[in-house]
Amino acid sequence: MAAVRSFFNVFLSLFLLLLLNLGCCCSTPTPNPNTDQQQSPPKRRKISPHSPSSPSSASAPKTRKALSLSVRSYLGRLFSSSSSRKPKEDRSPHLLISPPSPTITKPIPLSPDVSAEKAASVSKPEMSAAVHSSFASRGDVFPCPACGEVLSKPHLLDLHQAAHHSLSELSDADSGNSIVRIIFLSGWSGKSSPTIHRILKIHNAPRTLARFEEYRDTVRSRASRRGGDERSIADGNERLRFYCSTILCSLGRDGVCGSPYCSACGIVRHGFAGKQAELDGIATHATSWAAHVSLPEDLEREFAYLHVRRAMLVCRVVAGRVARDGGGAAAAEEEEEEEKGTSLFDSVVPAGRSGGDEELLVFNPRAVLPCFVIIYAA
Repeated sequence: MAAVRSFFNVFLSLFLLLLLNLGCCCSTPTPNPNTDQQQSPPKRRKISPHSPSSPSSASAPKTRKALSLSVRSYLGRLFSSSSSRKPKEDRSPHLLISPPSPTITKPIPLSPDVSAEKAASVSKPEMSAAVHSSFASRGDVFPCPACGEVLSKPHLLDLHQAAHHSLSELSDADSGNSIVRIIFLSGWSGKSSPTIHRILKIHNAPRTLARFEEYRDTVRSRASRRGGDERSIADGNERLRFYCSTILCSLGRDGVCGSPYCSACGIVRHGFAGKQAELDGIATHATSWAAHVSLPEDLEREFAYLHVRRAMLVCRVVAGRVARDGGGAAAAEEEEEEEKGTSLFDSVVPAGRSGGDEELLVFNPRAVLPCFVIIYAA
């Protein structure tokens, strides 16, 4: 019995010691002021200012309750601090600060979409104004449709086209080649037929064509007012005539040359303009043979050192009202009309010329439009 009582006392003392150790472990230690000053912020912060620091002799239920309260308050502060930081972190992406740039003087808006729209709205009027001013300063330009070269004035474009794009050679398979060849040979009355080397088509400038058509319309309107013949009213009495000239170059292979002694190239480039044409008139012929004999026969022999060759130009001529320089009642009537100032003739047939080989003189360069060049040898 005494052994049982001693064993119970030992067991009770051990149980009390165990409870004491558990109470010491669960109790919160008091901070030491000396260690707080020397060290950095404590690794363990105070759980709650409201939690009482129970002495080591406090009971276990009170210690557990205080511990649970401190844990709850710590977790509450932890979650409240994290939730309070979240809106700040959410707002931070919108506060974009651009690095300083020496070229940008305007403030950049916060939203990138708004900045792009504003930049586009500002840049478009400025760019359009710059483009408008640049085009206004350039003035009018005239590009060549054949090669694309840009020229500043319309007459320079005409000269460029006449010098570089005014001629094209007709091949034997071309129908135009056959027609021009037939017209040329049908009017040849010489003993031997000529040898045709090449036939070139003349591409007249738009201004040259416009001047020719304008002159033809003027002749038509004048003939209709004065009661002229039907052909003058219909087409200005337009005829197909021949004009014989000379060349010194390989016409058509490299365009036209600029030599003042190459007559055919000068006509292709500038037409029949000049004071000599207005004073003496431009002589065209009804047949190729008549135009051929209008030049001396020994022309090629005398100027052989210049390599002179003949070139026949096939032209459209607006004859209009033709005056015949001959006698008779018709001539007297024409002289009376000239004295009264009511006679207006567009072309003249010289005296002694009649029939199919007649020579026709026109005094307006716009009345003659060269269309083809035939390089031949008789």
